[in-house]
Order: sequence, then structure tokens, then C-alpha cells
Amino acid sequence: MLDEFSLKQLVKIHKDFPKKGSYTRDLSSLLNETGALHFITSELAQRYLGSKINRIVALKGRGTMFAAVLAYRLNLPLALIRDFGEEPGEVLFERAPSTQGDRTLEMRQGMLNEGDRVLLFDDILASGGSLIAAATLIRRQKAEVHEVATLIDLPDKGGSERLLELGISAYSIMAFEGE
Repeated sequence: MLDEFSLKQLVKIHKDFPKKGSYTRDLSSLLNETGALHFITSELAQRYLGSKINRIVALKGRGTMFAAVLAYRLNLPLALIRDFGEEPGEVLFERAPSTQGDRTLEMRQGMLNEGDRVLLFDDILASGGSLIAAATLIRRQKAEVHEVATLIDLPDKGGSERLLELGISAYSIMAFEGE
């Protein structure tokens, strides 16, 4: 039986990757371990089943696969927010400050409708810069961010608090404190 503790054991840390002095949390074992994907998406589906969300928006990256399965389980449409230059057509873009280096995010116009209640999904919540930029893109389309959901929260980085200051709550499957 999987739980938060056993899931945390599956997340490997690679030091000095992608550059010296930084580290990466490898989430691939969460997809490779029998039952982990099912456990994670079941936990998320239970939380949001019956909620007022009518769309999921995910930041393109390691969490996209989890967001796609969740969208399927909840029978909701899924839209992606990508890095600048990856989305064709008319786009909105927003700068996302980060300790790893700023990046610009973009989302195709017309993917959201006015009044949509969006679950915003990403793999890791650290400083919150990317998720705040993503929430801004969603709000610029007159949609509402119901909540942010992530696989991992790094509470010491302060992202949850930054989101709360903007009136956005965050939920994570697991947290790694002091790291």
C-alpha cells in the first residue's frame, strides 16, 4: 500500500544537475513504480471530484503526464502553458522570475472561457514564480484559479505563501521540508 512516505522514497535527488550547485528531483520513478501513478491520480481525483473546477491547466513539463491522467479521470479538458516560443498561433505571455533564471511562459488565447474555474497543475511548488505567472495568464483570460495542485511542495522556498497572498490555495501530494 502506497502512502506519502513511500512515495517520497521514490523521488530521487540528483545533486549538481542540471548545473553545479543545484539539484533536481527525479520524478520518473513515480511513473515507473506500479501503483504510484494510480495512487497519486486517485488522491487528486478524490479531492476534486464534485468540485466546481471545469478545466485543468498544466505547466508543460514533468507534471504534464499526471495532469493528463487526472483530466481523463475527471473528464475535464486540459490546456497547457508552455515556455516562450513553443506555442503556435495567438498567445498571451508572462515573465516568470526564478532563482534558476527567469523564463517566459505562454498560453494560446482561446483555450479558456470567461468564468472557467481552473485547477492549475505543476510538478513542484518551490518559489512559486512559474505558478504565479501561470495564474496571471489564466486571470487575463477572465478565468479563475480554483486551486494549485502539485506533486511536491518545498515549503522552505515560500511558494505556498506567495500564492496565498494572491488568494490562491495550494495542495500537494507530498512535501519535502528543509531541502
